[in-house]
Amino acid sequence: MKFRTLLTAAAALTAVGITGCSSTPGTQADKPRPAAATATPSDLGDLVVPDPTGTAPKAAREAAAKILRASNDHYRSLLDEGRNAWGTPDFGPWQSKAMNDLSYLDAFRKADGHFDATNEPAGIRNWQGDIATVGDAINQWAQQNTLDNAQKSSMPEPKDVTTALGKCDADVRAVLAGK
Repeated sequence: MKFRTLLTAAAALTAVGITGCSSTPGTQADKPRPAAATATPSDLGDLVVPDPTGTAPKAAREAAAKILRASNDHYRSLLDEGRNAWGTPDFGPWQSKAMNDLSYLDAFRKADGHFDATNEPAGIRNWQGDIATVGDAINQWAQQNTLDNAQKSSMPEPKDVTTALGKCDADVRAVLAGK
């Protein structure tokens, strides 16, 4: 009799799919799951199916590259304004403006909106890091303008800024190429 009860209990446990003692009754895993429904093309509506190659459409890459290129140009102009203001009373206001300029964040958000997780080129993430480096390099360059060297003749060359901007330009080309 005990053997029959034991077999019945084992069969019952196997039938309900007990996987271990750590299972807690009433959890989501214990509830039955509905069978998966197959979507029909009419159910998908305006859903855009991503390119199976993982490359965003050319129009999306061009639109994103245009936004990123404009941001690169903005920071080049900002640097040129700083060079022109070096050694003048206009440098302080320029420096404050430059230190608070985070416009690249908005540019990234807009450019990234042209992609989804399946087709976002790596170049856009690289650009995000490189353009942040541009902002930091501009601020570090600006910090070198002290009373001792505030004359135009002693203005240091902003090599770190131009190097970082060159990387941003390469990132834009990568985005355009879908890489």
